[in-house]
Amino acid sequence: MNKTEITPREVFDDVLQIEDHAEVALDPEQRALLASDVSWLEYRAEFRRQMIKQGFLKHPWRSIFEADMIFTLIGHKWLQGEILTVKQVATYFEAFTSDVTITRHIDDMVASGTLVRSPDPKDRRRLLLMPTQRLFEIGRIFLQARKEIARRHGYVYDPARASVGE
Repeated sequence: MNKTEITPREVFDDVLQIEDHAEVALDPEQRALLASDVSWLEYRAEFRRQMIKQGFLKHPWRSIFEADMIFTLIGHKWLQGEILTVKQVATYFEAFTSDVTITRHIDDMVASGTLVRSPDPKDRRRLLLMPTQRLFEIGRIFLQARKEIARRHGYVYDPARASVGE
């Protein structure tokens, strides 16, 4: 190898200079997705502050990011006709958080009035996680804002293309 050649490892370890921000190899679509994610993050932070301030949430969550994922999973599965158990939710997140952390989040969600734990009538040892109308009202507001933010960054929902997986 010639001494002037740079190995990929060295390239990836180089510190980027702010003056070169326009030269980063992201196409316009990738930049729009990134901008959309940041807009969504800013919205979520402000939305959470307002929900707590207005008393819509009875109890603030420990981590909004994990809570969002848990809410999304439970709401999406419920809309598909499936009710999840605490154990099923913990299994989804086992790669990056503990069962105890998931249980604490669920405790917070129950305290906030967005979820109810209900014994499974078929097996009373299992606890089903039932969403409340409060969860879906928060979700509706969140999704409307997310849709508007995505559209500002070029997103167009096309059901015909979505159904064929394009």
